[in-house]
Amino acid sequence: MEAVDDDEDLKLVQASANLLSNLESALPKLLWRPSTTSGKHGPVHTRAKRRDLDYVIKLIEPFQGEPQLLDARLKYIVPPIVEAYLEYLQDKNPSPTSNHPLLEDAVCAILYTLCKVRGYKVIVGCFNNEARYLELVLKALERTIASAADSDGAWQVHCILLLWLSHLLLTPFDLASISDVQSTESVVPGLQLPTDLPPIATRCLQIGVHYLPVSTKAQDAAAAMLVRLVIRPDMQRLRTGDAIVRRALNSVDGRGEEAPTSIYERLGPLRFLAGIAASADLAHLIPDIYQTCEKLANEADSSITSNAVAKKLSVKILRNIAILCLRSATADGPLLSLLENAGVLENVIDYLLRSLSHRDTPVRYAAAKALSLIVQELDPAMGHEVIQAVLDSFKEDLPRKTTNLDFRNADPLKWHGLTLALAHVLFKRTASPEQLPDIVNALIAALQFEQRTSTGSSLGTNVRDAANFGIWSFSRRYTTDELLAVRTTEILYASGQKSAIQTVAIQLILSACLDPAGNIRRGSSAALQELIGRHPNQVYEGISLVQIVEYQVVGLRWRAMVKVSRKAAGLHHMYWTALIDGVLGWQGIGSPGVSSREAAAAALAELSGLHRAAGAETVSSKVVECVSRSAASDAEGLHGLTLALALIVAGGGSNDGGKLWSVVERLPDWLGNFSPRILRSELPSAAASLVAALCRLHLTNESEDQDLAATPFASIETLTERTLARQEDSILLSIPPLTRALLPLKRRAGKSLGCIGAQELCKRVAADSAKSTLGGAGRAIALGTLTPLYGDGLKGEKAATAVSTLAAMTTAMSVDWRVVGMRALQFTIEGSEGRQAEPSLVETVAGAVHRGLNDYTIDERGDVGSLVRLQAVACASNILRDYGTDDETEAVLLLRADIARLSLEKLDRVRIQAAQCRKRYMPFGIHVTDLASVSEHGYFWAAMAPLRLQSGHPMLNAAVLDGCFSCAGVAAESLIQASRGALVETLVNIDGPTLEAHMSTFAALLKGVLTENSNTHAALELLAFLLDMQIPQRLVDTDFKWRNLLSTVQKSHHKSNDIPKILAALHVYRGLADVPALRSEVLKKLVSMLGSNPYPRIRATVAEVLFVVTGAEALKERNWIGPAAQNREVVVELQREYVPR
Repeated sequence: MEAVDDDEDLKLVQASANLLSNLESALPKLLWRPSTTSGKHGPVHTRAKRRDLDYVIKLIEPFQGEPQLLDARLKYIVPPIVEAYLEYLQDKNPSPTSNHPLLEDAVCAILYTLCKVRGYKVIVGCFNNEARYLELVLKALERTIASAADSDGAWQVHCILLLWLSHLLLTPFDLASISDVQSTESVVPGLQLPTDLPPIATRCLQIGVHYLPVSTKAQDAAAAMLVRLVIRPDMQRLRTGDAIVRRALNSVDGRGEEAPTSIYERLGPLRFLAGIAASADLAHLIPDIYQTCEKLANEADSSITSNAVAKKLSVKILRNIAILCLRSATADGPLLSLLENAGVLENVIDYLLRSLSHRDTPVRYAAAKALSLIVQELDPAMGHEVIQAVLDSFKEDLPRKTTNLDFRNADPLKWHGLTLALAHVLFKRTASPEQLPDIVNALIAALQFEQRTSTGSSLGTNVRDAANFGIWSFSRRYTTDELLAVRTTEILYASGQKSAIQTVAIQLILSACLDPAGNIRRGSSAALQELIGRHPNQVYEGISLVQIVEYQVVGLRWRAMVKVSRKAAGLHHMYWTALIDGVLGWQGIGSPGVSSREAAAAALAELSGLHRAAGAETVSSKVVECVSRSAASDAEGLHGLTLALALIVAGGGSNDGGKLWSVVERLPDWLGNFSPRILRSELPSAAASLVAALCRLHLTNESEDQDLAATPFASIETLTERTLARQEDSILLSIPPLTRALLPLKRRAGKSLGCIGAQELCKRVAADSAKSTLGGAGRAIALGTLTPLYGDGLKGEKAATAVSTLAAMTTAMSVDWRVVGMRALQFTIEGSEGRQAEPSLVETVAGAVHRGLNDYTIDERGDVGSLVRLQAVACASNILRDYGTDDETEAVLLLRADIARLSLEKLDRVRIQAAQCRKRYMPFGIHVTDLASVSEHGYFWAAMAPLRLQSGHPMLNAAVLDGCFSCAGVAAESLIQASRGALVETLVNIDGPTLEAHMSTFAALLKGVLTENSNTHAALELLAFLLDMQIPQRLVDTDFKWRNLLSTVQKSHHKSNDIPKILAALHVYRGLADVPALRSEVLKKLVSMLGSNPYPRIRATVAEVLFVVTGAEALKERNWIGPAAQNREVVVELQREYVPR
């Protein structure tokens, strides 16, 4: 289920102002030293702190979802970064050794992140473009080439500097006038350059050629820089581009001895050629480029064809060439000759149409955009033919006369490319108004495109996304009159609407409310807003629709399907009808996801409530009709339809139970033997919900006897019996409402209770719970639900038998059965609220809950007993609510003590539930909200309040101390610190007699947990801590039974192999040695362990404890980890000195 606070982009919009403010504040600290004068800042840093750099990047990256939010502040963000970088380049003197990155690396990392988020063209436009910095940037790039060792962010430095150099090459001055510094190498390998080429141009070429084959983003920047260089007027006069293009063509074609073998080394030349192909000033180079690329594009086994990026670049090159040829068709030259003789236009259009179905998405995007740009340059008649070719491809998969779409044999890649192409030509407004009917039909069909693979994954989301773009485009580009001229009779999907605009609006409402993909719902919302805004007064209640089907609101699917669709349907009957039909389709009831079908069922229930009379019956009739058409194998669809009927009936939306009972009669056949697919679909729980709703309907309508006689009790009995035999959570949740409604209906009809009879259930539950498997858990839940309903509350023989059966489940061998038993008892307690109850039965229930609250079973899965304790806490809450007023009842006192103990549990989920129960039904002054509120010092101080009372109840005090074993013994470090701090404060501030009572209780608890290995270690750790705090030592001069405590500690590790527990006991001995009455006994035990314990680690720890207690020099400089025999003489000496004879 989606959470309400999952609107991440909405959160970003709300937080953007704060993020940008923090970014502007953080940059000066990263870039500049503090000012020592009145200036704004001091000198630039040579290195940046890694922590500050990570913080700045962390502030920028969230804007990837909404990059336009950066625009308003870019002029305050980018220029200071560029200014600091220029100062760094002019005065570079970094410290030689440091773990922090160079400022150059940090600045380029920030700028690259900005380029990644907002686009490099926007960011580079903010760079300084003064010609005097060209030499500085060029030197920095040359230094990166000469540098042998590259840092992790070196590629970002290369990319940013190349982009900056490309920006600086826009200078209007000839390059020969800017710098005359000669390069160390006056030639570029593989290039025959003009002899009078300016030195700065040669240096730029060397850098560009160096970075053109690299496999980083620097490749893109190098290609852009070379294109910018060769199209300069001064470089064109020298025909600089000829040599570079010739080298690039050789690299792409794979000709020549030095031709690259890797496809990634050929991408750079392709990028360069794509830029050259868009320049009309270099028309003499176009024929060679076209011939090479056209040849490679048509080679099936070419590496260019098999690589998505290379294929995309070839599409871009051919597109640019075709556009150049069309624009130059009126002038003589190589382009006109190419257009007339080589058939460029026909070849390119054919290639682009074929590329629309390419397997790689970038290629389809490029081909669709290329087609739209070429059509824009064509004359209207020829452009009409190209668009018609696209539409004819659509019609191959579109129905001729019906609206029933079948995409099972359609190619989703082809549909995506075709839809994108239509969207782009609409955006350019190159489609003629006469083609709009076919275009509208195609886009509405694409808006419903959906395919399922054999594994169940969805195909077609990108098709629907492109359809949204197409509808948004024609809404924006075409006038209202042009759209109104489209007759609805020409639109296959118009159902009584008066205009094409209204028809499209309804389809967008359906997509915005029902589509399974969030970005599609939002895209449809944006397209609907554009349609209504651009064509006012054409959509019924258009303004209200825009406000209801709002971009942010439809982000969550449950909200869009249930809440938004209900509000939209309330505006007009045609919206209501369309939404009902839509919910019954693949986007709703036919969805493969359980949560989606549940949302669809809830939506139908909401829609049926809009028109209480005819409307609700219309919805239920449509659902029943769909059920009748459904195959028994369609478990998912039947689940959605059955659940929808259940919700409609439960909401009072249908009073015709007769036709709905016919659905119930078919349920046993659908469910069969509960196959795995049936269980995954959650059809059984929906079936149980429908039967429960229909039973309640009969009871509330006071049906006549003939109506009851028509009720299919045999089918209900079969369904109920099969349902009670299951153990899945979804089915167990549906059993209580089913049995609560079925019991009074059977009694009213005079029917035998059958499988829900008390005797039958008790017998079957007792037998099932003795097994290790969980089959038949539903019967236990049913028994717990019906126990207070067999009579009038918890009294009588039937109730006594049922309660004893359920109470016995808490001692079952299987933990899972004990959990089910607790759940069943909870339903019993909840059902008896407000009813009479025999005290003996309440005590039986409370005793069973007490056993559950003390279930600490541990197996290979871990503390599985916590599952029982959690369920028992819920039961205890209900008992304390209904029967907790009499504090003298021993059962209630036991539960209060258990809850107090569990409120100090180390397991978070148990502690928080127990704390909430303690807050509601016991004196407890802490407000429990979340996990943090039950994990702090103040919480534990309040939880230990009974220990500070002089007249506290002994049982409650013992429970609190027992709970301290868990949270303050062995737990998470933060929990130990908070709980131990509160315990020490509590024990320090109480008087001597109270402390003696608590320590006596502590000793008794320690003796009681000797058989529980899990708690013994924790108790010893806590006792050792208290001894370290010198708290028990306050009782040295009292009658406290120290020897009993020592005896218990000795027994706790007798013949034990648990090393952590033995170490904790040694820690205790160190504290007990401070007690004069025990010192000799403790030393005797320690010396004995030093000589006899088989574990080296234990012997070493014993030696440390003895040295701390006695200070014996003989213990020093000995290897206590070695064999015990090596230190026997020292042990004998210690026995002679410290062990009394």
